[in-house]
Order: sequence, then structure tokens, then C-alpha cells
Amino acid sequence: MSSIQLYLDLKGNEEDLENLINRVIEVTTPPAARAVHTLDDDLSLEVVNGLLAYDFIYEVTISDELGSVLASGSEPRPATSTRWITRFIAEDSRSYVARLTIPGYGDAVAGTIRFTVDVDVALAPFFERSGLILGAGMLRNAFLVILLFFAFHVMLTRPLIRLVRQMSSIDLDKPGTSRIEYVADHKDDELGQLVSTTNKLLDLMELSLAKRRAVELALRRSEEHIRQIIDNLPVMVGARNRDGNYIFANKALANFVGKTTAEMQNCHVSDLLPFYLNDVARLSEIDRHVIEGEVASEVMEENFRSADGKQVYLQTHIMPMEFYDERVALVVSTDISERKQAQFKMEFMAYHDALTNLPNRVHLVERLEHELRRARRHGYHGALLFIDLDHFKTINDSLGHPVGDEVLIQVADRLVKAVREEDLVARLSGDEFVVVLTVLDQDISAAAFRAAEVGEKIRQRISEPYLYDEMELRVSGSVGIVVYPDNESSVHELIRYADTAMYQVKERGRDAIEFFNTEMADKVSQQLLMEGDLHRALELEQFELYYQPKIDCETLETIGAEALLRWQHPDKGFISPADFIPVLEASGLIVGVGEWVLEQACKSLVAWHEAGLWKPGMRLSVNISPRQFKRKTFVQDVTEIIERYDLPKESLDMEITEGVVIQSIDETITTMGRLAAMGVSFSLDDFGTGYSSISYLKSLPVSTLKIDRSFVRDIVDDQNDRVLVETIVTMGSLLGMDVVAEGVEEQPQLDLLKQYGCHFYQGYLSSPAIAFDQFEQWLQKPAAKAH
Repeated sequence: MSSIQLYLDLKGNEEDLENLINRVIEVTTPPAARAVHTLDDDLSLEVVNGLLAYDFIYEVTISDELGSVLASGSEPRPATSTRWITRFIAEDSRSYVARLTIPGYGDAVAGTIRFTVDVDVALAPFFERSGLILGAGMLRNAFLVILLFFAFHVMLTRPLIRLVRQMSSIDLDKPGTSRIEYVADHKDDELGQLVSTTNKLLDLMELSLAKRRAVELALRRSEEHIRQIIDNLPVMVGARNRDGNYIFANKALANFVGKTTAEMQNCHVSDLLPFYLNDVARLSEIDRHVIEGEVASEVMEENFRSADGKQVYLQTHIMPMEFYDERVALVVSTDISERKQAQFKMEFMAYHDALTNLPNRVHLVERLEHELRRARRHGYHGALLFIDLDHFKTINDSLGHPVGDEVLIQVADRLVKAVREEDLVARLSGDEFVVVLTVLDQDISAAAFRAAEVGEKIRQRISEPYLYDEMELRVSGSVGIVVYPDNESSVHELIRYADTAMYQVKERGRDAIEFFNTEMADKVSQQLLMEGDLHRALELEQFELYYQPKIDCETLETIGAEALLRWQHPDKGFISPADFIPVLEASGLIVGVGEWVLEQACKSLVAWHEAGLWKPGMRLSVNISPRQFKRKTFVQDVTEIIERYDLPKESLDMEITEGVVIQSIDETITTMGRLAAMGVSFSLDDFGTGYSSISYLKSLPVSTLKIDRSFVRDIVDDQNDRVLVETIVTMGSLLGMDVVAEGVEEQPQLDLLKQYGCHFYQGYLSSPAIAFDQFEQWLQKPAAKAH
């Protein structure tokens, strides 16, 4: 307000000064014009002095129209303390010029009067008033400030200080327990509102803190639960930063490396070198790629040695994760040691025999292919030895498979010790072993000689006694040898050649060694050609059934027949069953051919029955191969064929060999029992030529024993054969079985059989095997007599 007042006063003084100057000009211009007009110096000087009489005018000049000075004068300017203010708020001096005109002369200028005003002197009254105003204002303001200070101190500051002290004493952990007290006489004003609002704020803070504590408690519990879950996971979990330091590890990981979870903090991955069997630098590089986002994730297998020294295989997933303010690599590892061991075991099992741990056929083929390539490249010879144990089946059948397995294990051990480390010993199946001798010699004869030496050594080792549970067991070995490489033979051909050589040993009496030769190769080749012809024979129906009558020894009546397979080759003519039956067995074609034989026999039975030729009690025998009998679907296949044909009751008989009976006796009894329930009878073929099965006869549903033709052939001249035949006949009769003698060709043979009580016979004495039509004519003979 003082500043406004001073400003207005200054403007008023300036206006008064201008008005005063204008009046001075009005007063002084007429005499100054007369003085100029009359060139009266005295009058001009009187006008100048008159103007200088004003204390604020300090310089005056009167000039004519030509600029000549008629009179001038000046006064010294007084020194004042306010001149600096004047210069600040206005100019220090002002000059005024007035034109001098003579009345009656128009606007013609006779001269000028110029004077200069000292503004500071002119504003002296203003400055005096301003000093009084400012002084009075400062006194007034100082009084008001002091008054207001005390008023504010009492009314506001002191209560605020008290409130501040109360607020300072608030327990921030428990704000709800503190209260701000109202200040006297201020409960209803702004201070009261402040206290009330503050107390409400404290309540809200207490509530907020309570909620926060509850959330923090829940978070801590959740974090503890998550930590417990992570620590109890059956996997190892950790997190590594880009520097390779662990910033987190669960108990599984810490325990795995023999540390605590605290010790794993900032543990560098290089500190795990005693345990980590992979490349640490590569691991750090993978972490960097994952953290920098170059790859979304990484899955790898790691190989560790745990703190207890055990080698462990881990499957590790590395993924990026935001951890607080940095990006890290989350590492999750699963122990796959059992799976790896199972994988190794499976791989081992895929290439090794489960019983002896020797390489199996797959391993043998791969290794032999490698050795063949190497032998051809370097020009040396090796050898392949095919070994089969003689009469090993007797041990299995008489003592059981556990004893047989133990013998096989000992044989495997002897074979491994009998050869060099660089040689290979493999087990093909059952009691068959193969030995691959590598790098024997560059000369094939020398290589063969060394192979023979090793073969003989193996044969002798195999023949040594085997001890099992205080028993001394003995087996021998038949060894077939083939030298490689030879004529670009393949691996499978070499194995087949060695197998052929081994069977040559079997045929010559077993327990020996034999080299594969050209004759054997020709025989193998012929068998392969025959196998192809047999496939076509089955497809083109080249097979035919012949029937050999079975004759009652006493009445000479036909009591049945045996169906026999015959093969008429379109180019080679009639082929002996002794030649093609073994090939059918070896190739597996016997199964399909056996089903065809059974079905053709059933068709024949139905035809003869419908023609009234097949009498009640007569039986048609069909030979069943071991491979066919052991099929899981054998009973079902037979059942389907029987149901397809309306056979005469109990007219179908199946002939099986002792070998079928001995193997898996329980399964054999079950199969025979199921078929016997459908009216099928069984004959035991070639009885006495194979392994002893006398103990099983009482439990087998066998109705007929067949005496092999080898016993009948020399029965007249050989006392041993007569004893055997008589024993078989007697035993069969005592067991309530029929006895059929095969291969009866002469009357003295039949007479002896009748004497021993043999029931039936078949052979050339009555009739050879004949075709369907001929056998039908045979049945049409009166009473179907043999003679």
C-alpha cells in the first residue's frame, strides 16, 4: 500500500511540475518576445534572472531567430542525497524550449527561450513526504509484525509444535495405538480438523499395516511353501546369472554337490569341477545364449559325479527367468541315471545274450561285416567257427533248464578264455556258439591251420567235465570252420557255411572239427533251390497225399491208414520225402504244408465215409511236425478244420514224435488233452529212437505206440532188435495202448511180431503208400484183406 501511495504521489508531483513549467512559460514568453523583438538586452537579462529565481531552474538561454544568444544565466546545482533515486525513477534533468512570437506578425518566430529544470530539486517535497510515509509505515509494520508474531505463536505455532512433538512420538510399527490430543480452544477449528484427520489417518495406517502384515505373512508362508516344494522336489533346481554364479539352489542340488543351500549362494559353476564331467566353458556359453534370448531354452544331458563318488546322469533344462532386477538362467535337472542304465542295459541286451553276456547274432553280424572289410582291405585271413554242443538236450531234459543254463555259462567262459582278446565269441541260440578269429595269416593255408589248432583247443576245452552241485557232467562239441574272406562271400553266407560244416560233423559222429568245402556248398545251394521250389509247390498245389494201409496182425483186416506227403516236381519228377521234408522243417514251410495235409486228410475221410468205405473204429493218421505242434494257434487251427468237415467219430489220429513230447511236457499234455476232447487220438511215432519218454506215457493221452522201421528191419537176425521190439510191445500192452510196427516187408518179420503180441503193422508186405484212388479201391476189397 505504501508503494502504491508513493507511486501515486510521484505521478502527482510530476504532473504539478509540468503544470508549473507551463505557467512559467506563459508568464515569461511575452517579455522575452519583446526583448528579442526590440533587442533589449536588459529586458532579456531580467527575464533570465526571473527564471533563475525558481530553485528548480538552474540554466536559462534566450536566443533570436538567428540563434544568437541575447541573454543567458545559470545557477549551480545543489548536492542532494536523493539524486540517485531520481535517476532511478526518472531523468535527472529536463530541458524545455518555448518559441517566441510577436503579436501581429502571425506565426513568425522571433526567437526561443530555453531553460533546464533540476528534477531532483523539483521532487524534493515528494522525497520529504516519502520519507515520512516510509518511516511511519515501517514503524507500523514492525508493530504489526511483532503483534502478529506473538498472536501466531500463541494461537498457531505453539499448538503446532505440540502437535509435531506428538506426531514425532508416534510408533510407526503400531500407529493405531497412538493418538493426537486436541489443543485447548482449537477443537472446532482447522487445528481440530488436523488432529481429527491425523487420528483417522493413524487408524487407516494401522489397518493398512495390518493388511500388509497379513499379506506379508501370507507371502512368507507362500514363499516358505514354495521353497519347501522346490526343496522337496525330486529334481535339482538352481539359477545362475550371466557370470556363472549360483544365486539360488534347492536342497536336492546342494546335497548332490555336498554343499548347503547357503553355501550355494554365489557359488561359481567352476567350483563344481570336481563333480561336473562335461565342459564348463560350454555350459557358461549355453547360459549366456539363454539369458540373452538367443535361444528360448536348452535341453542337454550332463554327466556328474555326486559327492559320494557315484556317477550320475542328469537331463537338464535351461530356461530364461526374470529374478528381481536381472535376467538369469533357471536350471532344472532330473536324475536319469536309472533310465540311462536301463538304456545301456537295453543296448547291451540288444547286442548281447542275456544268459552268457556274450555278443548275440546282431553283434556278431556287425562285427563280422567289419572284420570282412578289414581283411579284404589289408589282405589277411580270419576264420569263423560254428560250435554246437552234442547231446546238450539230454542235460536239459533230464536235469532241467537251470543245470543246462549253468553248463552254457561255463561253456561261454571256456570259449572266451580259449581265444585272444581281439577275437569274438558269440552265442547264436540254444547251444550254438560262434567264434570269429581275426588276423590269422595272409596265407590262407596257414590261416586254416591256425584255425584248426584253435578249433581243436576249443573242442578239448568243451569236452572237459562240468561240475554242478557235486555232479560231473560231460558234453562234447561239434565244430564247423570256414576261412574268410573267400569268393566275396557275405556274412550270412559264411555263417551258413560254418553251420553246414558243423552239421557235417554231426552226421559223421559228433565231437570233431570240420572245414567247409565245395561239396557242402553245393549241398547248401541245392537246399536253397529246393526251398524255392517248395514255395511254388505249395502255391501251385503240386503236393499229393498217399495212404499206407494199417493191417491187423491177426485178422489181416485194414484198420486204418497213415497219410504220407508226396511231391511230384514238374521237371525233376518224384522227389523223396527224405530229401524235401528236412528242407520244409528248416525253412518253416512245414507249418503251411502241415495244415494243407491235415485238411486234405479230412476231405479224404469225409469222402470215404460218405461212400461207406470207412468203417467204425478205423483211423487215419496224420504226421504233425514239432514246429507245427508248438504253434500257439495249433489247437485253434485244428478245431477250425474239424468243424469245417463232418468227420466220422474218432477217425482222426495224429502222429507225433518223442521230441515233441519231451519239450515242454506240461504244454504238450494240455494241447493233446484239448484235442483229445474233440475225438482226436494220438500215436507216438518212432518210439524208442529218441530220448526216453517212458515216464511220461502214463500222463500223456497217447493211444498208440509205433515201432520204428529201424528195429523191425533186422528183427529176424538181430537179437537186440528182437528184445527191444518185444519190450515195446509188452510195455504198450500193459499200458493199454495199441502197438503198430512200421516197415514190415517180409513174412518172418510179421510172424515174430505176431508172436510178441504186436497188434498192427504197415509196410510193403501188405502195401506201399498209394494214391487216393488206389487206396479207395483197396478199401473196396472184400473185408479189406491185406492178402
